[in-house]
Amino acid sequence: MRYLVFPGRDRIRRGAFVERSLLPVSAACVVANAIRECLATLSRSDVDLRLWPPAVPSGDGWDAILRGASVYVVRGTLADAALVLRPRDANALAAWLFGEPVAPEGDRALSPLESEITRRAVAAIAPTLSPVCGETRLEGRSGIDAVTYFELHVVTPVECCIGIALSREPASALAKRLERDVLKNAAIVASVELSLPPLSAERVAMLRAGDVIDAGGSAGLLRANGVPYARGGSGVAGERFAMRVGSFV
Repeated sequence: MRYLVFPGRDRIRRGAFVERSLLPVSAACVVANAIRECLATLSRSDVDLRLWPPAVPSGDGWDAILRGASVYVVRGTLADAALVLRPRDANALAAWLFGEPVAPEGDRALSPLESEITRRAVAAIAPTLSPVCGETRLEGRSGIDAVTYFELHVVTPVECCIGIALSREPASALAKRLERDVLKNAAIVASVELSLPPLSAERVAMLRAGDVIDAGGSAGLLRANGVPYARGGSGVAGERFAMRVGSFV
């Protein structure tokens, strides 16, 4: 979704449209907490993680996120997702689940056994995406047309990141259209401004309370709640001052 923003702190700022994710942070937090509990069960240890909130990466951003990463696609009834593990993060996760120290050469390719334990971990994590994807199933390594992304940074007992890309954002709710009958009894403050003929500075300076100025059929401007609404001529109808509507603003 494109939002209009005014970056900076100056009183006068240039506006710009930026991409922002519609995925609520609260939904990402629900997923993050479920994944934290899942990892704690798999590793039999306490897990502390941080959430990088949902964002819409640029084209270069997606390239950086996915470069060399293992991508596990999760199909859902509401949206598809991709669990993204970059090489260093995949190595750290596999070593952690094996109960071994993380190897210094963190960017190396996983062994077949490490690949299998990582896949099983991903399969265990997949159902935790149900708050944003609906009913899920793990499909394997592939790709999706992602539109939004958030990341979980595991801090303890090992440091690694798990990226989550989604193929769809929640649909923005459209407000119900207001029908005329709903507004027919709303109270509106109406006022009329008259454009008087020119007056000399001396005449204006001599004005006192109770003086009468001849409007002479001056043009009137009708305002509704302060907003210009119609123009027309002014005069008297019966015993009341009135304005004849000529055109709408």
